[in-house]
Amino acid sequence: MGDRNASQEFLDAHQYSDHSISRYEKIFGRTYVSTGGEGTTKDLTKKMNLQPGQRVLDVGCGIGGSAFYLAKTYGVQVLGLDLSRNMINKAQQYQGELDEPVKRLVDFQVADVLKVNLPAESFDAVYSRDAILHIGNKEELFAKLLSWVKPGGQLLITDYARGQEQCGQEFEDYVAGRGYRLLTVPQYGKLLEEAGWKEVEAVDNTKEFVAVMKRELELLSSIKDSFITEFSQKDYNDLENGWTKKLGWVSRNEHVWGLYTAKK
Repeated sequence: MGDRNASQEFLDAHQYSDHSISRYEKIFGRTYVSTGGEGTTKDLTKKMNLQPGQRVLDVGCGIGGSAFYLAKTYGVQVLGLDLSRNMINKAQQYQGELDEPVKRLVDFQVADVLKVNLPAESFDAVYSRDAILHIGNKEELFAKLLSWVKPGGQLLITDYARGQEQCGQEFEDYVAGRGYRLLTVPQYGKLLEEAGWKEVEAVDNTKEFVAVMKRELELLSSIKDSFITEFSQKDYNDLENGWTKKLGWVSRNEHVWGLYTAKK
């Protein structure tokens, strides 16, 4: 997607425009723009055994849903980074609605994670949901994340992946059009290991992805009339077609969903 400014402008003008964010929230839930919203966040964060007072880095934090959940549920401090100004503006707006003790636990910054400077060994965990697909240089990213985590710290990522190295033209056009760099699940895990992460587990979690997407499609259908009234028929068709296409790519083992955990 080119340099930082080009990427930022692309995201804010297209995939994560204010209008697009509002549409996504109708499917994912208020404050969420990632697969499964609070439901998957709840299930995944149980794996992390977080303790009050720990510090978590949320890479590609979106509009804050996971950060708010982590702070409220586990009493951890969360720094959320996102390249999209629209995302961070919305996250800060929602932050203003929180009770004061929780509000103080979260902080958000517009930042390119490959260029930001954070203190070494200053986080207990790194968390990221369906965001690293936007980052081409994953090798550099995984090394930087490792340097920011304390010894014994942990990492949990979900991310889009490819089921095979070369997929059908429609899927490849989608990937190129979004500026994604998608790897297979094993390739993704290998990059984490090469960056120095230990106890790496790279799991194909596509079965859960399909179940969640089908529920989201059912939800969209159930609110069709009110959705079209608030947005438009085109907006409804865009989301319905997008989810349907993804399910088709999944059925052909092109689009998969990876879950990655590791420790330092």
